[in-house]
Amino acid sequence: MFSAAFIQVVPSDEIVRRIASLQGRLTESDLDAVVIVQTPDLYYFTGTTQSSHLIVPASGEATLLVRRTLDRALAESPLEDIRPMRSLSELAPALALTGVASGRVGFELDVLPSARYLDYVERLSSYEIVDCSPIIREIRSVKSEWEIGCIRKAASMLNDVSSLMAEVFYVGMTELKLAAEVEYWLRSSGHQGQLRMRSFNSDLHYGTVAAGPASALPGGTDTPIVGLGINPYIGKGPSHQPITRGMPIVIDLVGSSNGYIADQTRCFAAGSLSEHLLTAYERSVEIVKVLSKAAIPGVTGSELYEQALELAKDLVSTCASGTRVSFVAHGFGLELDEPPFFARGWNYPLEEGMVFALEPKFVFPGEGAVGLENSYVVTPGGGECLTTASEELIFL
Repeated sequence: MFSAAFIQVVPSDEIVRRIASLQGRLTESDLDAVVIVQTPDLYYFTGTTQSSHLIVPASGEATLLVRRTLDRALAESPLEDIRPMRSLSELAPALALTGVASGRVGFELDVLPSARYLDYVERLSSYEIVDCSPIIREIRSVKSEWEIGCIRKAASMLNDVSSLMAEVFYVGMTELKLAAEVEYWLRSSGHQGQLRMRSFNSDLHYGTVAAGPASALPGGTDTPIVGLGINPYIGKGPSHQPITRGMPIVIDLVGSSNGYIADQTRCFAAGSLSEHLLTAYERSVEIVKVLSKAAIPGVTGSELYEQALELAKDLVSTCASGTRVSFVAHGFGLELDEPPFFARGWNYPLEEGMVFALEPKFVFPGEGAVGLENSYVVTPGGGECLTTASEELIFL
């Protein structure tokens, strides 16, 4: 029914390397096996997002148990042992067949719903269920050359945003109309549409388009720019507000390729901007330049965050005190909120091959927001920029 040559995206050697890396970490962590069920983690370790349970023992062959749909899983994943799973009652016997009849088994407890967790505890009564999500997130945080290639393609999707804005923008159009033009452009370029975040109650759709006072509104998400949204149920993103002269316009977009994403923000202005908004934008450019150069292997996200605060300290008092987010950069990959983070208390050193989106932004109540965001990969010489659209603040 399906052609594996046509459908399979993730190379076989990627899957083999990832599972071997995970098995090495299981041995170090005194885990006998892990059972992976979350969609991005399944895709990372199997190449498919079909409803499945992936059993990875500390040694031996991994087994993918597929609830639906087996034909697609066989076509999409290079794993050797892929079999149907009719009921969760088959999970314990399948673990035993991998050589793990009892012991410590890891689940992704950071994302697993409590009801599912309690069901697994009951069904796997001869096992100790523990959290394996820190191990998985750490493995995923360092990208391979193939992954970085996918991220480069995702970033290239965002290159021509300035040309698009010059073509479609007019004074008086609503944020929603502008967002529709941007989203049509992205979808026409092959954007996957759906984007994923790991955090509870978090979701994402292409990115954020917001202008003027709406771009300065605080909200319930830990993001620099929230937006008004079209109703309180959404509560973020573009609204029906018209974009008038003197408004800054924030275009914060996420490109996509083979599941991998890249994050970029560019700012525009409808006519002129006030002097302090221009100064803030110039400062965001400076912070990006300094921190990206300083992002070398061994430095911690906490150190870089404090450096960003120092560079911005004279502007912080004029910005919205209630909207300061807890980070100035975040990692990404298959999800938008992966390690590393440039945040207070994030004392883990950067490693070569990690990627991060650096986004210093300044929010002025009643006026709007300005800032810049680029995606980078960590190299011995600092962050290599992957998003290459012009960083100039463009007046429309």
